[in-house]
Amino acid sequence: MKTYDQIKINGKIYSPLSIQNLTQDFPSALSLEVLEFLQIWFNKEKTITQQSSGSTGLPKIIKLHKEAMIASAKITGNYFGFRAGMKALLCLSPGFISGKMMIVRALVWEMNLILGKTNNNPVKDLTETIDFSAMVPLQLVKIVQQNPEKLARFKTIIIGGSAIPLTLEKQLIAFETDFYHTYGMTETMSHIALRKIDGDQKNYFRPLPGVNLQQDKRSCLVIQAEALGIKKLITNDIVHIQSDNSFRILGRWDEVIISAGLKIHPQIVEQKLSRHIHKLIVMIGKADETAGEIAVLVIEDQPASSQIFQYWQLLEQLLEPAEIPRQLYFIQSMPLLASGKPDRKSLQKII
Repeated sequence: MKTYDQIKINGKIYSPLSIQNLTQDFPSALSLEVLEFLQIWFNKEKTITQQSSGSTGLPKIIKLHKEAMIASAKITGNYFGFRAGMKALLCLSPGFISGKMMIVRALVWEMNLILGKTNNNPVKDLTETIDFSAMVPLQLVKIVQQNPEKLARFKTIIIGGSAIPLTLEKQLIAFETDFYHTYGMTETMSHIALRKIDGDQKNYFRPLPGVNLQQDKRSCLVIQAEALGIKKLITNDIVHIQSDNSFRILGRWDEVIISAGLKIHPQIVEQKLSRHIHKLIVMIGKADETAGEIAVLVIEDQPASSQIFQYWQLLEQLLEPAEIPRQLYFIQSMPLLASGKPDRKSLQKII
């Protein structure tokens, strides 16, 4: 295996012997995180440790093979046509697999890794033209609100970590930048499928070359990818797979609400409502003595009494009878995970 022990950062080349100069050359919290990861990457160990996000179960510490991470970077680079000298903006923490893989892609493809900021608006002070970057939806929400003109500096942005609000998708389609929603998790070394947010098949993820997909008895996605060392990875994502192997996510098995024998998929309901309710909304289940469980809709809002009635009217118009929540809860600030996803477990405790 090639070691890939040289990287260009902010236009300067670093090797295992000179990498310790990184934080002196570009002092920042992000450069320190990059240094810590590269010191691990440059050592003789064949694996790194990483906490999973919980996509396939409870979060846990797992070992990732460097060879598999390199293979993932090669697959992504071949798909997007990476070339040496291209500029890649790092604006996600290397504490997460998404940030680590941006560094590995720069290593493998000899790209120039530009160190940005990992805050909600990482492009505010950007003056570079960027070929490729990865962001979470919250960052793009803030960019569109505060510095939409900066998006003209990007050729391609992949978006991961959580679902993309439909209002944001509609806004992004107006830009010339190519935006792709990613499907993946820590165990897959970042994404194994991509969904271009515009076009005829914009609702379906397409697996990358070498990725094979199946469904288990629960209709949950099962991933096999030999190059990534994945023999059989069983997820909790309920999917619909088309004949061309593209797929659409219907919801998560561990989030399905079974109320009086009826199955309600929260993510489908949330997607329907997000077209009309421009607030953070999350549907969760709440224990009920009669129905076993009832659907509860939590909205990040502090409405007046008259507005609450309008919410109910809207729900009755947009949802099937079985999907209509039995209760509405309004919350001043929605609890979020570090990835930016709603913290459903915390909401369960609050409710």
